[in-house]
Amino acid sequence: MPNKPKKPTLTARVDRLDEAMTRAWTAIEGLAEKQSKLDDVLVVLTEAQIKTEERFQQTGERFQQTGERIDKLVSAIGELIRRNGGAKP
Repeated sequence: MPNKPKKPTLTARVDRLDEAMTRAWTAIEGLAEKQSKLDDVLVVLTEAQIKTEERFQQTGERFQQTGERIDKLVSAIGELIRRNGGAKP
């Protein structure tokens, strides 16, 4: 009769399960720490995105105001030229 492989004893199986559980908890704790760091980074990125959007909005408003001022200046220059009878050579 060929030799049958020995079955691990109950104690050995329990020891292996304990070791596996310890490794699993260590991995879970490591993942929890990384998740916490990712949450912190997400907060920073969200705040930066909000500030960037606010700056874009402010820049857009400034461009609009500048455009309006340019339109007024061009109109005033045109009015000045008309009052003075146009360009005199």
